[in-house]
Amino acid sequence: MTAGYSNILPFCAAALLAGAQTTWAHDHHGANMNFDTGESIGAILKIHIILMSLSFGLLFPIGLVLGLKKNRWHVPVQATGGVLAIIGFVLGHAHGGRAFPDNAHSKFSWFMLWLLVAQLSAGGYLKVHTERRFNDKVRPYIKVAHKYMAILMIIVSYVQILLGVIAYLGFCYDGYFGQCLAHLIMGSAFMAYGIWLLLLLRLASPWLNRFGRSPELYDSVMITVWGLINTFTEHGFIEEANGWSHKDLQHTSLGVIWFCGGLLSTYMLRKAGPSDRSMFPAIILIFTGCAMGSHEQDTEFSTRVHFIFGLSLVLAGFTRCLEILLITTNLIRPDSKEPNPFQYLPVFFLCHSGMMFMSANHESVHGIESIGIDIGTYSLGYLSITFLIFLYAYFLFQLFSELSKHQNKDATLPSSEDGIAYHTITQVSEVRSISEEDLRRDPHVLFDADAEDAYDGHGLNADGIYQRVGTANGSPRSSDVIELGPMSRV
Repeated sequence: MTAGYSNILPFCAAALLAGAQTTWAHDHHGANMNFDTGESIGAILKIHIILMSLSFGLLFPIGLVLGLKKNRWHVPVQATGGVLAIIGFVLGHAHGGRAFPDNAHSKFSWFMLWLLVAQLSAGGYLKVHTERRFNDKVRPYIKVAHKYMAILMIIVSYVQILLGVIAYLGFCYDGYFGQCLAHLIMGSAFMAYGIWLLLLLRLASPWLNRFGRSPELYDSVMITVWGLINTFTEHGFIEEANGWSHKDLQHTSLGVIWFCGGLLSTYMLRKAGPSDRSMFPAIILIFTGCAMGSHEQDTEFSTRVHFIFGLSLVLAGFTRCLEILLITTNLIRPDSKEPNPFQYLPVFFLCHSGMMFMSANHESVHGIESIGIDIGTYSLGYLSITFLIFLYAYFLFQLFSELSKHQNKDATLPSSEDGIAYHTITQVSEVRSISEEDLRRDPHVLFDADAEDAYDGHGLNADGIYQRVGTANGSPRSSDVIELGPMSRV
């Protein structure tokens, strides 16, 4: 289910970020603070930052994963996160430290608060199980709303944390608003692209196979839509522009190439299956990286930052092309249980390129340069942050995968009147590895009902061989486990 929403995350985050920034950008011209003012933020505000980071940055995403797998720790984790968030909200509006100008982070916090209250209330309602006492017709709608609010919470949490960093540093005021917004949105989009590829790599293969689409089809649609947006928003969309600068021309031309290349790839893959691949999205990344790597800036330090960003994007596209080549030549098996280590490289380079582009805004670069940090230290610092972000995303997907395995392993099997000891075989590969000697030694083995082709390895006819059907909760369904009859029939 999660895979279906991940390809729209960059657009949702971009829209929320743009809307939140616009609410305050034009009301406070001249109110510009910097991180080197030396003014203390105070102990209360530090506690606010810690609590909000723990709740929205750590507990709520973990709680979402636990909730998707219906784990018993879902409610305690979400409740703890909710309590910390409410305490942090109060402290954030009651601190006596540094005085911040009116900003999007403060205004957006009210939306976050009401969304949190609505989500926790819906979760509490579902936990009560009112359908056991009376006919609850509202419950299915609340269940859907609860799930969508949890997904929305992840998106707006990222936006709110980013707005908090902006408020703390005092960036994106006055004439810096447009370029600051562009770097944050595009950098977030590259990071979301990387996380999307990691999701496809770790969890979404069955989802892609079920829909019968090529993985690059979704990439191509994203690139096409994003290129269309970029084409018409890079010149005079946020702020009134006088003439076309070389930056306007280059940024707009990148939007055009994303739109045209994405449109080509989308059309070529419109009827393609999961095994059909395309290198055009990766080639678009390579050309974008080359253009950004040669992007002239007003300082040498800024030019080098953009070069590292472009280099990361080129490496992302190049390794993606190699990955597709290895898969299509069967040097990497797409149906293997664990991804090939090489397949993580495009994901990492995309995340790193996103981090570098977000850091390449004018105020950040000039602030770092003014305190004497060289380009090596600067790039290594953001490389370290990329490792941490990649670790966190990998941890969440791995947690989802491990919970799925334990959920299947710990499920209560159907009981029978004759006291037969049932055994589960969940993987088709495991079914095929069972020898006839093993089958004779254990005359009652449970097979997955969807794995009828596995019986061919033992010369069995699946028709008429099923004797008993059941599930953990006693209700039959298409994926029920089925007990084969005595092995004397083999």
